[in-house]
Amino acid sequence: MLKKLTAFLTVAVMVTSVASISVLTSYADTNSTIEKRVMEKLDRGTVAVKTNGGVYLSWRLLGTESLTNQAFDIYRDGEKIYTTGGHDATCYTDSKGTADNKYTVVPKGEAIDETEAVDVWTTNTIYKGRSVAYKDIAFKVPDGGKTPTDEEYTYTANDMSVGDLDGDGEYEYIVKWDPSNSKDNSVKGYTGNVYLDAYELDGTLLWRIDLGVNIRAGAHYTQYMVYDFDGDGKSEVILKTAPGSKDGEGNYVSKAGKNITKGDDKKDCRNSFGLLMGKDGGPEYLTVFNGETGAAMQTVDFDPPRSILTSSEWGDSYANRSERYLAAVAYLDGVHPSVVMTRGYYTYVYAAAYTWDGTDLKEQWLSTNTPTEENGGTGCTVKYADGTSKNNPNKTLYAQGAHSVSVADVDNDGYDEIIFGSAVLDNDGTVLTYDGRGHGDAEHVSDFDNDGKQEIFMAHEAGKHNDDTIPYAVDIKRYNGDIMLQAAQGDIGRGIMDNVDDDYALSSGNLSLFWSVAADGIYNQAGEKVGNIPNTNGSNMENFAVYWDGDLGRELLDGNKLVKYSIKSGAERIYYNSKNSTLPGSINNGTKSNACLTADLFGDWREEIVLRYGDGVRIYFSTIPTDYRLTTLMHDSQYRCAIAWQNVGYNQSPHTSYYIGSAALAKDSGGNTLNYLAPSTSFTKVTYPDTSLFTPRPTVKATTAPVTVTADADTYLVDSTTAHGSDEELKINQAQNVYTSSSPGLKDVKGLGLIRFDLSKYAGKKLVSATLNLYDKFSNTEKKNSVLHLDYCSKNDWDEATVTTNDITVRGENTPLSSLGLQVSPAYNVDYKEISFDVTDVIKEKCTDNLITFTLWTGTGREQVIASKEYSGTDAQGPTLVLEFEGEEPTPTPTVVPTATPTLKPTATPTVVPTATPTLKPTATPTVVPTATPTLKPTATPTVVPTATPTLKPTATPTVVPTATPTLKPTATPAVTSTLKPTTIPTAIPTVIPTATPNLANNKITAMINSNNKLDVTLDFENVDMNDVNVYIAFKNDGKLVGLKMPQTSELKGIELIDKEYTDIEVYAWNNKQKPYANIVRIVNNVQ
Repeated sequence: MLKKLTAFLTVAVMVTSVASISVLTSYADTNSTIEKRVMEKLDRGTVAVKTNGGVYLSWRLLGTESLTNQAFDIYRDGEKIYTTGGHDATCYTDSKGTADNKYTVVPKGEAIDETEAVDVWTTNTIYKGRSVAYKDIAFKVPDGGKTPTDEEYTYTANDMSVGDLDGDGEYEYIVKWDPSNSKDNSVKGYTGNVYLDAYELDGTLLWRIDLGVNIRAGAHYTQYMVYDFDGDGKSEVILKTAPGSKDGEGNYVSKAGKNITKGDDKKDCRNSFGLLMGKDGGPEYLTVFNGETGAAMQTVDFDPPRSILTSSEWGDSYANRSERYLAAVAYLDGVHPSVVMTRGYYTYVYAAAYTWDGTDLKEQWLSTNTPTEENGGTGCTVKYADGTSKNNPNKTLYAQGAHSVSVADVDNDGYDEIIFGSAVLDNDGTVLTYDGRGHGDAEHVSDFDNDGKQEIFMAHEAGKHNDDTIPYAVDIKRYNGDIMLQAAQGDIGRGIMDNVDDDYALSSGNLSLFWSVAADGIYNQAGEKVGNIPNTNGSNMENFAVYWDGDLGRELLDGNKLVKYSIKSGAERIYYNSKNSTLPGSINNGTKSNACLTADLFGDWREEIVLRYGDGVRIYFSTIPTDYRLTTLMHDSQYRCAIAWQNVGYNQSPHTSYYIGSAALAKDSGGNTLNYLAPSTSFTKVTYPDTSLFTPRPTVKATTAPVTVTADADTYLVDSTTAHGSDEELKINQAQNVYTSSSPGLKDVKGLGLIRFDLSKYAGKKLVSATLNLYDKFSNTEKKNSVLHLDYCSKNDWDEATVTTNDITVRGENTPLSSLGLQVSPAYNVDYKEISFDVTDVIKEKCTDNLITFTLWTGTGREQVIASKEYSGTDAQGPTLVLEFEGEEPTPTPTVVPTATPTLKPTATPTVVPTATPTLKPTATPTVVPTATPTLKPTATPTVVPTATPTLKPTATPTVVPTATPTLKPTATPAVTSTLKPTTIPTAIPTVIPTATPNLANNKITAMINSNNKLDVTLDFENVDMNDVNVYIAFKNDGKLVGLKMPQTSELKGIELIDKEYTDIEVYAWNNKQKPYANIVRIVNNVQ
């Protein structure tokens, strides 16, 4: 039973009366004593939504612009329709607007760039005058899997963050994928891998990071920070990794290591309980990733490792307290952002601060926190990069942490501090405040009473009250430990404090209210119960708060319930179609009931709500007009840092550094209240990164499109001597004592597979990735799994019809059979299923004579069947290697600006699909990579260059623009999500696509999807040299190109489809001068 509020101790209650605040003359005037902070250079963030009253427009006021005197011009379809006043709110309704219009908003008098015009959203719901619009982002869900104990798991989108990954002023969206078997630290068991994806607002997947088996899944393990740490105008991603973690380009993060502890990238370090324990848990890393490409730029050792303490010292024997991680972004020097990573909070606590300068991830300090000297420890000891150290035996973070952190300048010295539960970590790693009240779940930090100082509200699980130990408590305090109010409110897992009733705040002078999950009512800062808990369908609405309806009070968000609260009328739903409905969408993290993200993502200062919806997310956006003018909250550094740490532990609401409420509105000289704030806490003084002085990041080698190589020979051996080189299926089974050095050869061979590939065609090329794809079926009466092992053999001169084990087993120093440690466990499956192995390192290290031989065997005696190169069925194909090689280096900055239609964002790695013409190896003519000076005349051999609006004829001046859809590198197990059910790895996408349909009746193209879900094309041409014919197969989604293949005319049967969603396929045939041979053929819904 929950305990009701029973007692208060008011130590120093701060109640601010409503006073006249003088008018500001400019935004910058509020920051005269504070250094500028380097923050994101955001665009206008304009949103247009069709409503019943026309088109509602909303846009950002930036932190570099005047709060009091900046008017805006509004354009509809290139014509100015309205100019706002100098301090009007940044929203407007165009009563004549339609869904077909495009809108641009610019500062008054500035010229417009029509490429920045925005389309109108038509996804909008209105009920009883209240409105909500939304934008859906479709995600690509990772494939599920099985744990070593055969537990199946799937994935759902979990916590999210945002950052401007490519420097265009728009946010990209980073999502953590949570497996269905993710675990709290206190629970044993295996989990699936954790993935991190980055998406554009239009759903374009930029990259996927796979953290591997040595990072456990759960709320307390993966805290990822997205921020522009080096000031190059583009956000990086920093998080904890381990051996086996792969970056967005498919490379192990260890390859970017700098003086790291060496680990085995192929080793599963979990114990039989699925836990990572001590040194046996393997090395731990911290990696900074390139936000554009997902590539690991540098990896260092995570400091400290879990093995710094024994299990007994950590306080448990099941990797609970040692695996509690928190993270934050903070301006420790007052100007530039640092990342702070912490380990532990129930007992010992370690915190390390790092900077990233574009080249090196440098540790600034490491703070080690033990019990205080009074309690037998040494308190807080800080070691700095220069070798010096500090110690305070009387202050510590030990046992004081919460399940989240906050960042704020609590002592007004211009530098950020980290609020770590019941203690405050100073910018230099020392403990600023320690009150000893212990661990808690929730904390909120802001200037809640508009006195120019930060208050800390915390819900404790244990603490002290009136010098006596009490079970649980909440408190409001200053950074120095001065308690403003304490209250016993039962077992407090969640609690909240904010200005949630602006009318009450203005009239009473009690500017913020608070309550907790266990309270009997809602309380003001004087400790007075002033209303009932805003309970809605069993929820106390104590989780999150968002700015939504246009007044200066904050609304309440619990799960997907959005509530307006007032003391007079209680709780009222903001969004509903009936009394008890909620925002459509799903919530995360169980009882924590949080959205994927809440933040001021675009439009004016109000916040957006991001809920999981289907396989993606839905971003909810308020279209309720506001009269108030505020700078975008993302240019308040405390709020922006809060968006970075919102995904940490138990997600908490972000707060600004200053008070938002009518009590803080400015007044003119006549005492009239104005519509903008003049709070007691200064606004952040914003400056943008000086990218002109920044050394560009090292260019990443471009890769050519994947090429597929079929096996040169394959066979399987039974009883050491019987080869089956002509069989259509390789029957793989047990092979005992394969690697025992004392054994002269193989024993009990029931089915040893051999597969050889000839790679001489690619000699001299630099390999980027290699994936071995096999079709496997596995059925047995027991319906149990069987492990399939992949190894390699150093002897390649064998014949598939006559080979015996004696030909490949010669023990000694140069033993030809070697273990790779690669294995998969296919599920019981009577039909063929594609399985994959990453063999990049094997080929790089072992393919010395342009031949590579792989061996296959099982360790259980249960037979698995692999389709051989002779397989004639339609449900599988023989072994293949999919290879990627380095191409040419892209220029650091694309030299041609993308056009408005379509909007094309340059990719870090432009790619080229290999064809017969042009060749796989780029030549001077045609040009396959954007150059600073594009050719001005069409060449005899067509230039394969993406165009914004492709035509049948080469233009006089080819447009050099990167592709609209970034190419995704193939993963070990590629996701299959196409609407037409494709089955293979996607290819790169150059965009040379004809759009016209010439009338060429004498020649005919026939195309169809065959029963194997592959494309067959037939050409019936008159008097045509087929050597001159180039076939182009375009995959489109609602008219937009999403994929392209250019097969040779001799290989037009069984063409693999792509794995992107598309609605139709178009087939073209051209000659070498880009002239059509036949009419375009279109397949829609599998029908020509």
